[in-house]
Amino acid sequence: MPRKLYRPLHLPTLAPGAPCPVSSVQEVSPSYGLALGPGPVYPFGLGTEATLSFGSAHLPPPWTGNKVLWVTAPRYRGPFLVRGHQLDGPWWVGFEPGRRPLAELPFPSMKQLGGGSKQWRQTATDTRVRAAGCYAYQIDGTTFSRVVVFRAAP
Repeated sequence: MPRKLYRPLHLPTLAPGAPCPVSSVQEVSPSYGLALGPGPVYPFGLGTEATLSFGSAHLPPPWTGNKVLWVTAPRYRGPFLVRGHQLDGPWWVGFEPGRRPLAELPFPSMKQLGGGSKQWRQTATDTRVRAAGCYAYQIDGTTFSRVVVFRAAP
């Protein structure tokens, strides 16, 4: 991963009890459901309420979570890095299965994957949390840095 993807986190903070300022949802392609955030990299599977539903996931405690589909628009072909944290609490966002989740989720460039120039890129992963609350992903590409806010609830 290029070093420039490892920017400092610039996530908002929330006072306890403040409403969660979830990112907007939109349809970006008829091939997928509703996307969350401004792109060009989008998390899918959080629905119209921008909520990561957990409770039925078979992940090692104390973590829980659910699958999220990451989709990248054809206009961005570079690598990107996803990290996250709870905005109204102390927990970081984890990724993938295993006893201890990954703290960051790297994605290679389309060139590394051998994909075509007009293809949407997609990868399903696990997003893991330790508690209900308001969370954010920070998605860093070579030409952008985006914050996407979502809720996590059972």
